[in-house]
Formats: sequence, structure tokens, C-alpha cells
Amino acid sequence: MLATAIPSAATDLKRLKEEATGALVPFAEEDLRNALIRAAGKKLTLVAKSSAGTIETQIQAIRKSTSDFENILERMRCVQDNVQQIDVNVDKVVAETTGSFDQMNGVRSKMGVLQTQFTAIDGLVKTINDIADQTNLLALNATIEAARAGEAGKGFVVVAHEVKELSSVTKKANYEIRDTLVQIGEAIENLSQSVEQSADKMQKSLEAVQVTRENASRIEVETSHFSERLHDTLQGFNQLNASSMEVENEALEVNTIGKTFACILEMMAMQGTKVQSIDPLERLQPVVEKSTFRAPDRFTRQEEEYVLQENDILISATDRRGKITFANNCFYRVAEYEPGELVGRPHNVIRHPDMPRTAFADLWAVIQAGKLWQGYVANRSQGGGIYWVKANVFPCYENGKIVGYLSIRTRPERDTIEKAKEAYRLVP
Repeated sequence: MLATAIPSAATDLKRLKEEATGALVPFAEEDLRNALIRAAGKKLTLVAKSSAGTIETQIQAIRKSTSDFENILERMRCVQDNVQQIDVNVDKVVAETTGSFDQMNGVRSKMGVLQTQFTAIDGLVKTINDIADQTNLLALNATIEAARAGEAGKGFVVVAHEVKELSSVTKKANYEIRDTLVQIGEAIENLSQSVEQSADKMQKSLEAVQVTRENASRIEVETSHFSERLHDTLQGFNQLNASSMEVENEALEVNTIGKTFACILEMMAMQGTKVQSIDPLERLQPVVEKSTFRAPDRFTRQEEEYVLQENDILISATDRRGKITFANNCFYRVAEYEPGELVGRPHNVIRHPDMPRTAFADLWAVIQAGKLWQGYVANRSQGGGIYWVKANVFPCYENGKIVGYLSIRTRPERDTIEKAKEAYRLVP
């Protein structure tokens, strides 16, 4: 709505003023001030109440966050205790596994010695078997020689027979021993392989336990660092919580000021200080009657309309060139922009294209002269919808100079909007 005046609109306005006797009389400053006081007071009351509730919600969130952080820290301490206990248990497992591994290596070494000794025994059995074969051969030769000797060799025959029997028994026993040794050898070989496999598995288990130990150590380090960060964050929340009572009291103070403002306005009404109704359309009527301009298509297109609610009070501020420096949340919500998105942009970004140019030329002529202006304005939201406001615009002073402009908009009556449409169709 606030925008740099268009020269042609200012020219049209000047011409209409000259054509219409008594057209565009000055606004009643006192009435406008009273209207602004009422609108500002109502908005202050609403904002104070809303701010108090918002701050209270934030304070409760801070307190809950503080409690949650304390619980998290307590659980982190439990995790650290458990990790430390795991580390202790892993130390025990490492010690026991290392001892078992050493014992297994000892068994494996002894099994190697046993296999060596078993090989030696097997060789000895073979030697005995060879001796038995040779003994049997000698007994056979002795028998042959005894037979040749005749009667004189009968004694050698008996001895040779006994030696042969002894050789047979020895050889038979030797075979049985060898079979037994083969079975024992196979058992020793299997046992040796099992011991070897067990030793390898134990080695891998020992390595896995060591990795677990290292992981547990890293977990302890990370949880320690995380606990420190949580502790720092908790200190920040504790500081916020410490100041929350002061903030809460200040919010109550703002709420009280807003209620005081509302009570003063109510008291003024009770005491008979009546705020007179200001009708910008009556001020515009002489210009409308004298105008030869016609735009019958204005405000006839089909478009979505947002109707302001009773508590919708839109506030915005601009610099001297009409660029937005502030807009309240209600303004952004109705205009369908994100909060802060319009700062630095010209106020006419929300102007509805059907609004007459002379209305804004009049606006700038009045406020640049240091006076208050009031009028009915159609705006367009970012989504393309239309919404009507009753705008009150006035200059802001610093050290006696105008530094910007402030606008407070409230909900207009429905019948007034229809009258404004008809009037604006007759104004260039």
C-alpha cells in the first residue's frame, strides 16, 4: 500500500481536486488519533497476552529440556559405568584366554613330541619284526643242519624248533602291537589336528576379544566426549532457566500494560469520551461525483478472498521511500509470506491491481505533509487472493524529521467494502 507516488496519479488527483468544490477535505486529526489508539491498544492487548503465553510455553520447554538433559546425562553415566565394567571383564577374558592359549600351545608341543616318540616306537617294532624274521631263518637253517648231522644233531633240532616257535610268537605279538600302534597313531594324529584347530580358533578368539576391548575403549572415549558436550549444553539451559523467572515476570509486565491500556480505553468509553466514526468514503464522495472516469470491470474478477477476523490487526513499517522495514506476524500470515520475507521490498508488492492510483497519490500527499491518512484498501496475497483492510497510516518522527511511516490495518465492514468498490470504479 505504501509506495512512491506515480506522477500521472498525482496529476489526476490534482485535477479532480480542482474540479470538485471542497473535495478531499483534511482528515479530522483527533478522530484519527483516537481510532489509532483504539486499534493499537487492542493489538497491544492481544500481543501482550499472546507473548505471555508464548514465553510461558518456551520457559516450560526450557525447563523440560533441562530435565531431559539431566536424565540423559544420568543414563550416559550408566553407559560409561557399563563400558568400564565391560573393559574389566574383557581384561579377565583376555587373561584367561591367553592362559588357555598358552596351555593349548603346550599341549600342541607335547603332541609333537609324542608323535616323534611314536614314530621311534614304530621303527623299533619294525626292527623287532626284522629280528624275528632273521631268528626264524636261523632256526630253519639249524633244523636243516641237525638233519644232516643225524643222531648227533637231535638236540639242535629241539632247540631250533623252540627258537622257531619263539620267533613265530614274537612275530605274531609284533603284528598285534603294530596294529595297536597304528590305531594309537591315528588317534594321536586326529587329536593333534583337533588341538591345532582349537589353537587356531583360540587365537582368532583372542584377536576378537582384543578388538572388542579396543571398541569398548573407543566407546568410553566417545561417551566421555559426548557427556562433556551434554554437560556444557546443560549449563547453558541452566543459565536460561535461571533467567526464565525474570523473563516470565517481564512477560507478565507486558501483559499487565496491555490490560491497563484496554482498561483505560474502556474507562474512556464509560466516561463518555466517544470516538467519532471516520468514513474515508465520505471524504472521497465529492471527487467521485465530479469524476468522468469509468472502470466497470474493477473488482469483478473471480478470485479467492480472505476476510479479516476481528482480531486480525496488520501492522507494518516502511522507510521514507516505502520499503518495508517491519511487518507483524498477522501481516505475513494474511499476505501469505514467510515472516521476514518482505523486509527491504517495496510495500506495493501486496497492492491489488484494481486499486485506483489516485488513492495512493492522496496517501503520499497526506503523510508526506506529516499528517494521518485513513482509507479502504484492497491488497493481494502471494497466492493471488484478495483481502480488504481499513488502513491507518501516519509518519514516524525522530528529532523533528520524518524517518518512515507506520500502518495499522483493521477489518472493514462488509457493506463498506462494497461501497468502496463502487467508488473506486469511478476514480482513476
